[in-house]
Amino acid sequence: MKSIKIAIPTNDGITIFPKMLGMTKEIFIYEVVDGKTFRLVEKRTNPYERTMQHLKTLDVYDLISDCSVIISGYIGKKGITRLQERGMELFYTKGNIQDALKEWVARK
Repeated sequence: MKSIKIAIPTNDGITIFPKMLGMTKEIFIYEVVDGKTFRLVEKRTNPYERTMQHLKTLDVYDLISDCSVIISGYIGKKGITRLQERGMELFYTKGNIQDALKEWVARK
């Protein structure tokens, strides 16, 4: 089975960032290998955290374009469309990252 990379915005490394995706400090990248287990493979700093540029979602997308899934607390309406047009699967939840990963895997 092909490995899947999941991008998760976080400011504390424990919980999913509850605000807009582009405002997070970091994006943790997890890999799901066998369809039910996952591991943290990378922590990426979001250089756009404090910026307000036009089409910010696409700048953030460039940071995570090697991922196929985003687990996020919130993404703006226009951002949703832009990410889906690029083939991203979006999964919305809040709270603990580990719980969210288990919830996403359980839905597959």
